[in-house]
Amino acid sequence: MLDDNKLRQRQQLQEMARGYRQARILLTCVEVGVFDALSGRWASAEEVAATVGVNGRAAELLLNAAAALGLLYKRDARYSNSDLAEAHLTQNAVGGMARRLKLESAFYRRWGGLTDAVRTGKRPEDDHRVEQSTDWVRTFIYGLYDMARNIAPFIADTLALPEDQPLRVLDVGGGHGGYCIALAERYPLLTATVFELPRVVPVAQEIIAQAGLAARIEVQEGDFHQDELGSGYDVALLFGVLNGEPREKRPILIQKIFSALNPGGQIVLREFVLNPDRTSPPQEAIFALQMLLTTESGGLDTSDDWAEWLGSAGFTTSQRIELPPWIGSSLTLARKPSVASEK
Repeated sequence: MLDDNKLRQRQQLQEMARGYRQARILLTCVEVGVFDALSGRWASAEEVAATVGVNGRAAELLLNAAAALGLLYKRDARYSNSDLAEAHLTQNAVGGMARRLKLESAFYRRWGGLTDAVRTGKRPEDDHRVEQSTDWVRTFIYGLYDMARNIAPFIADTLALPEDQPLRVLDVGGGHGGYCIALAERYPLLTATVFELPRVVPVAQEIIAQAGLAARIEVQEGDFHQDELGSGYDVALLFGVLNGEPREKRPILIQKIFSALNPGGQIVLREFVLNPDRTSPPQEAIFALQMLLTTESGGLDTSDDWAEWLGSAGFTTSQRIELPPWIGSSLTLARKPSVASEK
């Protein structure tokens, strides 16, 4: 007979092993369009099934499970979105998460290949085929943008850049351009360049044009593995890029950014970064496995790694700014010496 402590431990492990169930219910509701079908109305399971084109009996089971999780309300035999779902999970919700969660659905499928990835040390082969499609690029970029657009204005404020002088910003691997959009909206004399791969460029240009900032934010096509980044920049952003690069190329990219900055310019890094023990913070240690599933040789660095690479490139006065928990991660700022300090 197991004692109470061991029974609690077994329950803890069981809950951990079954955590995928709640995630899959949420993601399936997003994928088939349940929340859009119920936006602003009450409907039966049969009506929802007809609207989204799924099996009626299966729809009822899904809707009941979603109601049990607090995603839907149920009254008699009819359903509607909960306040949570209506605010965040419909396509038209301001700052909504629907496109972001469609991206999480793709990651969910990737995590199913974790065992093979650990055995081989290689990302699942299916990922290569999926990422070649134009649909994947749009889904990926818009999913990241939907997450960034609520964070970017806060980061723009946090950087506290000069408001009374022209500034040139370089966003290396900036994808959607959302951070440049927020900076341009916050600082009226600022112009920016998003440096991205050819297949990302049209999506980034579309998002920037929708924001009405095409005149101040350009998207430059290039590959930072092979191409130089230009020169004359006052601020360079490196957000979510280093962790996808082979480890030996990360300090090379930091050195390229150093060369692109004016004297006195600064680099701003925002990535998940591990403590020296590499087991904390917990979410970062878990995210390191996602890099195994989504990149050829990416992974997370430690704060000590960054300090070494920034110093070797020539940056000084490194500063770390913790961001609120609802954002996650932190900013690391380092400055290129001014001409006066180099003499």
